[in-house]
Amino acid sequence: MIFENLSISRIITHEVFQRDNERNVVPPVYGTGLVTLDHQGVDAFCARIMDAMGRASRALEMTISKTDAGSACALADQLIDLDEALFVSGSSAVANKLTSAQTSRGLPGGILIVFTGTAGHPAKRIVGYIKAETHSGFTRQQEASGSVSLKFLTNLLLTPQTKLYKIGIFVEADAVVTDLQAGWRAFIYDDQISASNKLTAAQYFYEGFLGCSFPETSARRTREFHDYTKDFIQRIDIPEERKVDLHNALVSYLKVDQSATVQTSVFAQTYFDEPALRDAYAEFMASKQFPTAAIHKDLADVTTALRYRKVSFSGDIKLIVPADKFESMIRMEAIEGEADAQGQIPTWTRITVKDRIRKQE
Repeated sequence: MIFENLSISRIITHEVFQRDNERNVVPPVYGTGLVTLDHQGVDAFCARIMDAMGRASRALEMTISKTDAGSACALADQLIDLDEALFVSGSSAVANKLTSAQTSRGLPGGILIVFTGTAGHPAKRIVGYIKAETHSGFTRQQEASGSVSLKFLTNLLLTPQTKLYKIGIFVEADAVVTDLQAGWRAFIYDDQISASNKLTAAQYFYEGFLGCSFPETSARRTREFHDYTKDFIQRIDIPEERKVDLHNALVSYLKVDQSATVQTSVFAQTYFDEPALRDAYAEFMASKQFPTAAIHKDLADVTTALRYRKVSFSGDIKLIVPADKFESMIRMEAIEGEADAQGQIPTWTRITVKDRIRKQE
């Protein structure tokens, strides 16, 4: 594993803030010296990093897409060779970079940790950035009388239980080459990433701040095709029964169709009868920057999403059916309900399950 044998040489912290009510930038508070940790503290810090970066479902190697002056990768390339004083002052540029990347007022502030060290066998130099949100908790302390009490602590961060942090680490691949994309590798950890959907990672962090993007893999593109097409079907103004048919079609196109590729134009021509709908779909996928060319079909990242079809109603009522059984076993149709006190007639849904009740819980 690339982050085994992790050793930390320097750590500095800065504080970044949420934008104000007018969405104006609130300047960071810069650290003025290196953080000093005892041996136990260093071990705990390394353990947090190795635990996070060792989770295959939450940590990813990324493509470095921005290497211009002032990019996170360029800053890492500079910081790695600076002496202590210049490292302290130079790391403030990383805080400025993160502050600028947090364009939404909904993004919280937190502590930015900038560190250098080595990792791997043989050891490679690394530069890491951690954004950690603080939280509160209790610690046990023993009184002079011998009794045990609890002390409330605020501004805790990087505890084993917290998930409120994101990590970006640049690993030096080749110290000789001048091309930063060839000379460095980038890795991220984000607890928002789910095992089945890597697209939930915070874009402001990996793209806006770190200047990275997801590798162009067929598994990722197949997942995007599924998610974007599903989103389009949800948005269009057509009867719900037709949406049910299109959701079934999407599952069939990915799971049943024997083609080795997926392509937006093929899906549109096969399942969208109206030219206007096909055009709207093409425009929607283009707005998502999804390629028009055929891509290799790889269901690795979409298997879980294709396992079940879920239909939700108000009152927390849900219909969950194996996706491959939905079309053959379920019939759904909109019907007129009973008029309310104002004489308004609601739309209800009649669901027919082509089977008898086998079990109730």
